[in-house]
Amino acid sequence: MQVGVNYPWFDYGWDFGLGPRAWRGGRGTPRWYDHIDQDLRHFGDLGVSVVRWFILADGLTYGTDDGAPRLRGSSRGRWRFDPPPLTSESVAHFTDLLSRFAATGRASGRPIQLLPVFIDFHFCQPGIPILVPTVAGSSKMIPDRAWVKEGRAEAISNNAKRVRFLENALEPLLRASRQYPDVIYAWELINEPDWVTDKWHPNPGHEPLVSEPAMRAFIREGSERVRRAGFRPTVGFASADTLRLCAIDVDVSQFHHYPGGGVTLDRHEFDLGIIGEFATAATDIWPDLMDQGQSVLNRLRLADACGYSLAIPWAYRSQDRHTTWSSDVENDVRAFTQESRTV
Repeated sequence: MQVGVNYPWFDYGWDFGLGPRAWRGGRGTPRWYDHIDQDLRHFGDLGVSVVRWFILADGLTYGTDDGAPRLRGSSRGRWRFDPPPLTSESVAHFTDLLSRFAATGRASGRPIQLLPVFIDFHFCQPGIPILVPTVAGSSKMIPDRAWVKEGRAEAISNNAKRVRFLENALEPLLRASRQYPDVIYAWELINEPDWVTDKWHPNPGHEPLVSEPAMRAFIREGSERVRRAGFRPTVGFASADTLRLCAIDVDVSQFHHYPGGGVTLDRHEFDLGIIGEFATAATDIWPDLMDQGQSVLNRLRLADACGYSLAIPWAYRSQDRHTTWSSDVENDVRAFTQESRTV
C-alpha cells in the first residue's frame, strides 16, 4: 500500500491565483513557493508517494471584483455567480507546482505524485465577503465585495453555468497537467460533496445547497473531461456510506475515515479504493485498534490489511482536532513505508 500526505493548503483559497493585496502584501507568488521543494524532499525521505492538495478550495481567487458572487434577494443561500475564465496567475502557479514535483522526482529518483482537489464543498456554501479596514491602520472593518469566499454553488447547480465552469476552470488545469502526466496520481473533482448535496448529507434535515442530480451531473461531466485528458477521476466522499449510496462512476473510489470510536474500517470493496483522509490525532478512536493502540503505524497497517491501495493521513499543514503531526507520526510513516519495501 502507498502512503500519501494531505498538504491541503498554505493559504486556504489562495494558494493558486493572487489573493487579496491586504493579505499577501507585496508578494506576486503564493507562500508555498518558498517551502515546497524542501517539503517534497522531506516527504521522499519518509517514503510518501502521493501529495493531496486543494486547488480552488472555496473559490476566493476564482471570480473577483465584478466577477465575485453576489447575493440575490434576501435569502442567505441565493448567491448569483457566473463562472469566469481561470486567471493566468492561477494556471501559472499550478504549472509551477507540477514542475517542482517533476524536478524533485528526477533529482531524488523517488517520484512523488500530486492528487489535486479541484474544489472543496465550501465552494458551494453561502458567500462570505472578506473584511478590510475602513481606512489604512483602522481597527474598524467592513465587507469588501470584490473578494467573496464561497457563494459559487451556481457553478454546479445551473446546467449552462456548470458547462462554462468546467470549460473555463477545469480544462486549463487539465491542459497544464498534460505537460507533466507522470506527476498526476488522479484528479479529484470535489472534496466531501456530502455536506452540500441533497440526500447525501448525514443529517436529513439540513438545507441542501446543490440538488443530487446537479452534483451527479457535475461529477459525471467532470469525470469525462478528466478521462479525455488521460487521467483518473475521483471524488473525496466524507464517508464510505455515501460512497456506497451514490455508486458514482469514478476510476478511483475514495472516502475519508474519521470513525470517532463508532465505525470500523471495512475490507476494501471498491475499484482501486483509497482512504483520502484519516486523522493523525489519537483522540479520533478507531474501534478496530482498541487492543493494538491508536498510532498512525497501526492505522496504516490496518488499512493495508483491509486491501486499500493508498492511505493519506491528515494533515501536514493543518491545525485542527483531527491533526497531531509530530515526529512520532513521521516515524510511523517511515516505519510503514520501509516495511512495505521489504515485503
